[in-house]
Amino acid sequence: MRIAKGVSLSNAAKNVVSKSFLSRFERDQSNIVFDKLYRLLLNINVSVEEFVYINNQRNNRYQPFHYEDTKDYVDQQIIEKSNKLSKYYYQRWINNQIEYDYVNFLKEKSIMEKHHIAKVSQKEKQFLYNYLFAKET
Repeated sequence: MRIAKGVSLSNAAKNVVSKSFLSRFERDQSNIVFDKLYRLLLNINVSVEEFVYINNQRNNRYQPFHYEDTKDYVDQQIIEKSNKLSKYYYQRWINNQIEYDYVNFLKEKSIMEKHHIAKVSQKEKQFLYNYLFAKET
């Protein structure tokens, strides 16, 4: 999945595990705890559901994944990561006024809105609308 997403071993392992450990895990030579697996999936922008589905497909297993069993843990991790990233991108935008940083800030803010932690204003939505349509043409 990492390679299909175009993510380097270094970026996928960043702040979670060593590159050598991730390489061993990818070759089925090591096991991993859920917390580290979840953080690795965040690094490569893959949801737990997507990972389980693809893993089951590759191994000809068709087990249902019960998201509700892990939802509280996963949601808390998403909130924490989005909160950190939104602060990071907002500060970058304040410092350099690059639209890309503001768009990333709004992306993280919208994730937090889904969890009732933040609210994306109409002005911010309009900015995104204008930004995305300007990039489309």
